[in-house]
Amino acid sequence: MAKMPKVQQKAPATLGSYTSIVVVSIIAMTTSCFFFNCILLKATENLHNKMTTNPAGRILNRFSKDVGCMDDQLPPLFLRALTICLASFCAMLVPAATNYWLFLVLLPILVTVASYVRYYLKSSRELKRIEAIKCSPVYSHITETANGLEIVHVSNMSRTFPERLQRLVQMGYVRG
Repeated sequence: MAKMPKVQQKAPATLGSYTSIVVVSIIAMTTSCFFFNCILLKATENLHNKMTTNPAGRILNRFSKDVGCMDDQLPPLFLRALTICLASFCAMLVPAATNYWLFLVLLPILVTVASYVRYYLKSSRELKRIEAIKCSPVYSHITETANGLEIVHVSNMSRTFPERLQRLVQMGYVRG
């Protein structure tokens, strides 16, 4: 491969071509991110519309924070994760393609990363499960009280709800 002389590297035509490549790549990346987010938002809208037509959907609709999280936070995080994975793959593939001996070094690294990912996913799922079990008495108490609110008021049991909720919180069922 021939090297370009410094005079030609600083020529306006060369700088213009490099600038145009950068501008086109920025526009392409912005456009792809925009369409990716639009597609994911449309998918979540379709999922939400299908879920609210059945009784289970009405129950799920109570968890509007979770649905909002799916709509607002999941698409950018998914796009960021996809971009990082592709960039990492390219960062490993390009040098390995120029020097095939790097594949021998790359293989143990990929196996190690895959084992760490598997371990992390199992651990994070278990922690979420434990957290849900720990917080469930508080959530069930609030749900049961909200569903039977008329009975609570008629029976003059308005004071028992905050007292029991306070006991559950003091027992450590909710994160502080």
